[in-house]
Amino acid sequence: MTPAAVRWARPGRLQQVVLGDVVVTYVPDGFVELDPGAWFSRDDPNRVFRTHKELLGDAGMLVASVGVLLLEGPGWRLLVDAGLGPTRVPASDTHPALGAMHGGDLVDHRPRLRDVDAVVVTHWHDDHVGWARAGWPGFGNLREAPHLVGTGEPAPSHWGRVSDGDEVAPGVRVLATPGHTAGHVSLVVAGTEQRLVVLGDVMHSPVQVAQPHLGSCFELDAHESRRSRSRVLDELAVPGTLGAATHFADVPFGVVRGGRWEPSDGASMVVPPPG
Repeated sequence: MTPAAVRWARPGRLQQVVLGDVVVTYVPDGFVELDPGAWFSRDDPNRVFRTHKELLGDAGMLVASVGVLLLEGPGWRLLVDAGLGPTRVPASDTHPALGAMHGGDLVDHRPRLRDVDAVVVTHWHDDHVGWARAGWPGFGNLREAPHLVGTGEPAPSHWGRVSDGDEVAPGVRVLATPGHTAGHVSLVVAGTEQRLVVLGDVMHSPVQVAQPHLGSCFELDAHESRRSRSRVLDELAVPGTLGAATHFADVPFGVVRGGRWEPSDGASMVVPPPG
């Protein structure tokens, strides 16, 4: 495979996009393996992935990266999600639709993530709340930073709740996308040059861009989840819009063209250390 093709089947690396006055950094925390034949609940996913073998690792599993997004604008810093946390689980001890779960890589980037104004959690699943649930050990003030989650999502009582249309930072708006969980949220980030849609777990693989009927076996409400994918795809169709899909292997930043997820031309695979 070419170096570009390898990115579709390996865990995500530190990378960044610039939207003008807003900088978005994907910070990796590890990966989770997904069995495509068991993870996707509709159609014949094995047939689908026979034509997308570039997305599968050597063991025939999807590599779903796990990580967080750091959003930095003029005078504000926002963290989206909290990774898998300090845990590693072999395939034999996970759900039948999963393979190995590998977390903990976020410790290598702790200086970059300190002093944020708030943490927005897209939903309460292990690979999105891990470090928060562990108390953010060694991450400076992150434990004390306000944590925000969608209305209807199970979470600690002291966490703040957000609803569709709420602005959680200047130009950062909540997009309610229920279905995967009851209170799942995405985000729309407006920069001075481009805008970005944070998907959360509305999609787990780029094949869902062209085939949004494919749903996860973990969806709470398949009908609502399909509607949320349609809503996000409508937002991604707006000119000048990038997407941030943290589970899309090493291609978290992309644009939707012709029913395909294409790597963003502005993505940088090497990000300098924090000053």
